[in-house]
Amino acid sequence: MNLEILEYAPEENSQFPPILFIHGAFHGAWCWKENFLPYFSSKGFLSYALSLRGHGESEGLEALHSFSLQDYVEDVMEVMVLLKNKPILVGHSMGGAIVQKILQLHPDKIEGVILMASVPHNGMLKDSLKLSFTNFRESINLFLFSQGKRKKCPVNVFFSKDLPDEKKDEYVRLLQPESKKASGDLNRKIISKSISTKVPVLVLGSKKEWFFSEKTTLSIGEHYKTKPVFFPNMSHDMMLDPNWKTVADQIIKFLDESVFQSEEGEEK
Repeated sequence: MNLEILEYAPEENSQFPPILFIHGAFHGAWCWKENFLPYFSSKGFLSYALSLRGHGESEGLEALHSFSLQDYVEDVMEVMVLLKNKPILVGHSMGGAIVQKILQLHPDKIEGVILMASVPHNGMLKDSLKLSFTNFRESINLFLFSQGKRKKCPVNVFFSKDLPDEKKDEYVRLLQPESKKASGDLNRKIISKSISTKVPVLVLGSKKEWFFSEKTTLSIGEHYKTKPVFFPNMSHDMMLDPNWKTVADQIIKFLDESVFQSEEGEEK
């Protein structure tokens, strides 16, 4: 199956591991193209983003609802094979669930992990049920959109209220339904057991985002034995938020302090 892969290369040969960005449900590689891909490449990183099967410009839209979370894992692994060096994986939302599965199965194939507003390791059923009570109308509208029974996705689910209207309209037009099968998988345990790994993990969350509570993000950090970094007013789509650069710089800081420092230690 042909997958859309975006590549942004730095002006000079990179001495860093490549970064592979994995989008969440309803999205495609396009969500990284606006800010993160050009920014990270300008900082010297060979940067990639893929559209999972049935998303963006990748093949498979006609069979979207038959795809499982494991199918998406295989898509990412397929792209990883094409890279010359072990990548840093950045997963947003559902993409975070995919990254966690790869971390469990193939920790030797990755240099570092960043989980942005991620689905938790034990699945998002509790969060989904809570949203159905606290944000009933938008939850129903999102469900109908995913089923193809509503043309427009609810705007404030993903995007900041401070985002210019023209940008919101542009991004909303690019959103698409998500696989019924993969959506069901997200409500189950993502990983079957605790992971003991030397791979550095950064967990990023927001105290104001729509999908995942502060408590949920704290539980992810506890699972991976790391303290999450919270942004006070960040939307779910951190990479498209007006303050996206704050998130990007936090990731670079983490890579400098955790991933690259550990590599230097191993060389010594």
